Amino acid sequence: MYRAGIRELRDKTGRYAAINYSRACTILREISRSYLESFGPDELVAGLAEPFFMDFLLTPAGLDELGGESTPVFSSILKESISYRDGVAVMGGKSISRFEVPKGLEVAAAQFGLPQSKLEYLKYCSRMAAKIDSVAIQDGFELDFHMMILSVSGVWTIIQQSRSPYTHTARRYHWFSGYLRSFVEEPHTGIISQEKRPIVLDMTARESEGCRKTSVELVKFDMPKLQRLKYYTHLDKQTRLTDDGRREYVEFLLPRGKINWELLARIRESPPENYEKLLAIQRVGREIVKLLALGSMVYYNVSPSFRDPAYLVDELPAEYDDALILYRLQQVVDSIRESRLPPDLKRHCLNRLSAVYGESEGVGLAG
Repeated sequence: MYRAGIRELRDKTGRYAAINYSRACTILREISRSYLESFGPDELVAGLAEPFFMDFLLTPAGLDELGGESTPVFSSILKESISYRDGVAVMGGKSISRFEVPKGLEVAAAQFGLPQSKLEYLKYCSRMAAKIDSVAIQDGFELDFHMMILSVSGVWTIIQQSRSPYTHTARRYHWFSGYLRSFVEEPHTGIISQEKRPIVLDMTARESEGCRKTSVELVKFDMPKLQRLKYYTHLDKQTRLTDDGRREYVEFLLPRGKINWELLARIRESPPENYEKLLAIQRVGREIVKLLALGSMVYYNVSPSFRDPAYLVDELPAEYDDALILYRLQQVVDSIRESRLPPDLKRHCLNRLSAVYGESEGVGLAG
């Protein structure tokens, strides 16, 4: 059901016509308010953590036709449609707006009566999610969108999006506080992309656990031993790393930018306890992460995962239960029917869902 109708994330240029934006605002505002009245703030935040649920909201408003631009437009409309009185705060967005989340959290925490300790943790969650998707996962996409949705009870979802500067495709990352057990091991509820890459450094994969541990050990090494890694392939052409088919991985990890050796020296003086604390250090970026992953292969013979963690938009992974998908779709259908939208717009919304996702057993989509 879902696979056949899922939209593309390819970037489409051009402005979204004002009349269409106004109509989309009306539709999403009324659907979201209806949803909140029926299911509550926590359920909305939890739903947005699931990529397919977000698509179910985009489709009635016609935003699915915008491709990769649908996510920032959706966030803009959501911020206009939902207020603190609804028990939900929507913060962040595209480009410069994504850096406004910490300030937005301060306002939301005051409105919702959250303690200072909770506020600081929420700021940390926002910061670490951005760090993970831009540094711990190196997939060739550049992060340019960061949105955090917070409920009055402190439940949160983070949606991030990045773009390929070469293929102009988008990749979307979803996080949810209710499922998060670790920032550095399988933290996402889903990563969807229009394309998959043959080699991606994914330090958050379960298969990278050993490499995360050895990376922490490597920061304790003498600096000359780490510095030799930058010229590794020129030192030993006979090593097992370049003879067993892994040369392409070694070359992928070779630092191409400037390594902050001064920072590594300071970290060595007071090494972090684990990989999360290593990543949390300011200015620990992609080149240091790659250097330590390469060192794990060279000195420990421990490899990270090079498998792309994203799934294609038309290949929903098996872990998504069809029953959950149908449940979320039914919630959106019910919210449309119970909304204050005029009858003609209700029919329009239901017909769009039906056209994209088809008639589904147990879900009445007909207008």
